[in-house]
Amino acid sequence: MTTELSERQKLVRFMMVGGGFSLLYAMTTSVLINFAGAPPFWTSVIIYALCIPAAFLVQKTFTFNATDLRAGALLYYTATQVVGIAFVSVVTTRFVTYNWWLDTGLLGVTAGLAAILNFVVGRYFTFR
Repeated sequence: MTTELSERQKLVRFMMVGGGFSLLYAMTTSVLINFAGAPPFWTSVIIYALCIPAAFLVQKTFTFNATDLRAGALLYYTATQVVGIAFVSVVTTRFVTYNWWLDTGLLGVTAGLAAILNFVVGRYFTFR
């Protein structure tokens, strides 16, 4: 038996999952750019893309308790992520400072903004 989560619980869980993946993305990308000399654009795109399937599964099961997804759920989710990737990658290529602390903050904030879009689309279209 699955207990229905309140909107507040969904939002808190979404923020936990999104925050965790944003932190993972920001730190991994920043470390690769600053300490391994990886190119900012492709590093950002690849790390962000690697987070998509894992985040989808966690949001589906933990955040939204979705057992019966609407048709095209993964497509909706992926589309919001593509918008997020484009936004974060543009910011990364324009504003990277090569200062680990500043870059981690910058990447964290931009990934967080992309996550807000993802919650709205997830809640009302993907996992409803």
